[in-house]
Amino acid sequence: MAVLIGFKADQVDTALTSGKTFSPGDRAEDYNGKLYTYVKASSAIAQYDVVTYDETYTTTVAPVSTSNDARGDKLGVAPVAIASGSYGWVQIYGPCTINVKASCAANVQLNTTGTGGTVDDDATSSSIVCEGLFITTAAGSSGATAKDGILNYPQLGATL
Repeated sequence: MAVLIGFKADQVDTALTSGKTFSPGDRAEDYNGKLYTYVKASSAIAQYDVVTYDETYTTTVAPVSTSNDARGDKLGVAPVAIASGSYGWVQIYGPCTINVKASCAANVQLNTTGTGGTVDDDATSSSIVCEGLFITTAAGSSGATAKDGILNYPQLGATL
């Protein structure tokens, strides 16, 4: 994967300008080997949210939750906030920061939650497993937090 000229992981565009921007589905690699894909947000996305996106990169691009998850859909993490209707990059490979719920354990299976963009290790019934996504440091016991994580082309797996 080559580095794209003009690529910045924190870039957010309110519209596509022909010949001057990227297209949904484009991929880029930064100098650290982290891989990103370009998407159009279908709802507001907060910084470090775990985001689900489908094969169009535009129809369903939203913070993952138990209400919008579908087995096989891809996951990424937003390095910056992206407003609904805007375009931006979500990370799909490499070390990153991930929003998790309080007391989430390190190096265990994570799953979707009722809190959009936030994952957990609680294995709640009807949640969906987040395959290829892990945190490397346990979260504290108070409130949701952003933790160091690893992405390896994550996607939604089986329902718990």
